[in-house]
Amino acid sequence: MKKLVSLLAVALVAAACMPKLPDLPEVVTLKSAELPVVEEDVMWKSDNYNGKPVLVVFMGSWCPWCKKTMPAVVALKEKYGDQVEIVGAFMDATPGPVRDAAKEHGFTVKALYNAGEMAEGLGVQGLPHTMLFDQKHQVVKVWEGYRPDMEEQVTLEIDKLVK
Repeated sequence: MKKLVSLLAVALVAAACMPKLPDLPEVVTLKSAELPVVEEDVMWKSDNYNGKPVLVVFMGSWCPWCKKTMPAVVALKEKYGDQVEIVGAFMDATPGPVRDAAKEHGFTVKALYNAGEMAEGLGVQGLPHTMLFDQKHQVVKVWEGYRPDMEEQVTLEIDKLVK
C-alpha cells in the first residue's frame, strides 16, 4: 500500500510539473479584409467574394523570391479565371513600388498593397506566403516561401474546391 501511495504521489507531482498543452488552433479564416488595389482607385474587399475560393499570395516588391513566384500566380489566374479570386497582397505601404515590380515581371494579377496588418492577423511570418481559402473563407492550405512547383501544388488544392 505504501508503494502505491508513493507512486501516486510521484505521478501527481510529475503531472503538476508538466507544461500545459497548447490550445487547439482555431480555424484560420479570411475575415472581412479591405486593401487598396494598385491600379485602381478602389478597395478590394474579401466579403465581395463570399461563396468563392480565394487565393492570397503575400509578397513584397523588394523580395526576390516573391518575384520568382509571380509567373506561377499569373498562370493560376489564367487557368481559373473567375472561378477563384486570386490576388497578390503586397506588404509595401505605397502603390508605386508594387506597380513597378508588377510591370517589370509581367504580374497581371490584381495587386493589393499595404497588406501588413492583414498578414499579421493571418500569422504570415515570411515571404512569399500563399494561402488558399475555401468558399467559406476558411484556410485550406498554406505554402511558405518560394516553391518551384507552386503552380502544380496550388492547382491540386484548387481543383478539389472547384470541381
